[in-house]
Amino acid sequence: MTSKPLYALLLDVDGPVASPVTRTLAIDSIAADLVAMARAGVPFVFNTGRSDVFVARTVMPSLVAAGLPDDAVVLAVCEKGSTWFVPKPEHLDGAGDDLEVDERLRVPTGLVEFCRSIAPDFEDAMFFDATKKAMVSFEALHGIDLETYGRRQHEIEQRIWDFLAEQEIGVAWEDRTALNDSDDVALRIDPTIISTDVEHIGTGKQVGADKAVAYLAGVGITPREWRTLGDSRSDYAMADRLHERGFVVRHGDVRPADGRLERDYPVEVAPNDLTNDAAGAAFLARWRRDVECERPSATLAG
Repeated sequence: MTSKPLYALLLDVDGPVASPVTRTLAIDSIAADLVAMARAGVPFVFNTGRSDVFVARTVMPSLVAAGLPDDAVVLAVCEKGSTWFVPKPEHLDGAGDDLEVDERLRVPTGLVEFCRSIAPDFEDAMFFDATKKAMVSFEALHGIDLETYGRRQHEIEQRIWDFLAEQEIGVAWEDRTALNDSDDVALRIDPTIISTDVEHIGTGKQVGADKAVAYLAGVGITPREWRTLGDSRSDYAMADRLHERGFVVRHGDVRPADGRLERDYPVEVAPNDLTNDAAGAAFLARWRRDVECERPSATLAG
């Protein structure tokens, strides 16, 4: 039997769900609204650059505490599409053996070892994220001045750029690309406001969108509409892919000041200049009310 819920959710984690300041689910209504919608049959997929460990430790405990039902349809696509798992209560410290890894999207072992070796040179500003399985990430220390971090971030990215040139590995970094005597660009250095990711060029939020569609189809779910939520320009890629594939989609941008993009599908922002997880909470509260209009409100208590 095929289920056709009102919509399915495809959610970036950092920004719209987890606070980029505390890096926790700091707003209680976010978990409560997601759980309420899950009880009403709405599936949701986290589509994040974070690791499975972050999702298991930071996101899932709040959902479980809010009463996430055992039959909720939830998928976590991590590391920009290169790893994924179906969260379960036993995943308290990561997905473990249940984690799927796309070996084609792993960065070279030599790069991982190099980044780990230079991490101590930058420990005044950031730390090496040892929980990643397919990519390399450095994350800003909690509470660091962002101007200071930005300067150190650029320095470490330059070190990585130079290393990849020595290894003759093609790389893209912001508006620059270098083949470095290789046949193609294989890796991307991708800075955000709190981290730097070094990733396979084949990763991206569009990969998470494809995995989300495939997973729901595999469990017999065809949503009438997709609603996506993100805080960066790269997050539009998940809505772009769904639109390209012929799905009805609406995208919520929780940080439009970075540059709201024009698209052929609806792009919405939160009211009252809300941003990040405050904006994410506003979107989820409204989407929960949309479901309440379709189903008796008693089924949405949460």
